[in-house]
Amino acid sequence: MGVNKDKVTYIIENNVLDNVICRALELRPTEIAKYICGLTNSIGGYIFLGVEKQNGHMKKLGCQKTFNLNGVMDMVKVQLDDEIPMGYGFVSVVGVDIFVIEVPQSDKKIWLDGKYFVYENNDVVEKVVNKNDEPMTLFISYTECDTTIVDIIEEKIKERLKDRIKISRYIQLQYKDSFKAFMNTIQDHDFVLTVVSDTYLRRQACMYEVGEIIKNHHYKDRLLFVVLSEKERKYYGAAAPEKIGPDIYKGAGERLEYVDYWKRQYENLEKKMREINDFEAVSKASEDLKIMGQIFRKDMGEFLDFLADENGKSFEKLFANDFDEVIAWLK
Repeated sequence: MGVNKDKVTYIIENNVLDNVICRALELRPTEIAKYICGLTNSIGGYIFLGVEKQNGHMKKLGCQKTFNLNGVMDMVKVQLDDEIPMGYGFVSVVGVDIFVIEVPQSDKKIWLDGKYFVYENNDVVEKVVNKNDEPMTLFISYTECDTTIVDIIEEKIKERLKDRIKISRYIQLQYKDSFKAFMNTIQDHDFVLTVVSDTYLRRQACMYEVGEIIKNHHYKDRLLFVVLSEKERKYYGAAAPEKIGPDIYKGAGERLEYVDYWKRQYENLEKKMREINDFEAVSKASEDLKIMGQIFRKDMGEFLDFLADENGKSFEKLFANDFDEVIAWLK
């Protein structure tokens, strides 16, 4: 099967770097097989031999047609555990010959010698995953007023991954189930997806969940997030909150407003407890005070810094590309 020459030319001439692996020359079948596995286990993409990425730009170096790359590809196919309907061949881009391998996204895990690879930043990395067919587990953390958005996200993830994922959220709670016990199961999930709105950052239950998430020092490997904005208001109808989008990306001052909000919540509760001045009467409130203190002193700042530093996507952009980035991360 060949490749789409027009698309390849467009990618190179317009420096489209997403899901593309560039190598000046690579003839080792095992390495090429790794690249193929990494791309197919993500959202698919291209391997260009005869192209380098230099300072964030593609540079055409060329690949000699005298190399027996069809023979190399025959050896690559032998190494792969499953047949992948990829296309490959030479393409001339502005007079420079390069060898192109076009890799589709797979609907199942593809293994290479018992190892699982995924694409990351012009390379592939090995991930430790369970090779059996048990579904991965995802906990969605959100606030009730954003339910309509969460319904859309959950429906799309289930549509794309089908029975390969099991999703937990509040609607699964039964009458008299412990809400806190349910939230404490967060650590038992493979991934957590936070749907971040202004209201979410002001709800104690949501911030408690965030605290449970970041207890794990490796939480950045399993925490995904979707940041909402005012552009999503059309999905809410009459139940839309006064403000939807959180002020995360405007600067440190705006992010500190949320820390200040929780500090004031802490101080107000502490003042009320002192006024009551009865240990037994305020014993339950003492637990809430402790949680609020953890939120404004540590959890809120760390969570907001994570959101600001990571290359996250807005709901609008994710929805437009069929949630490809989320699906790739989960896979």
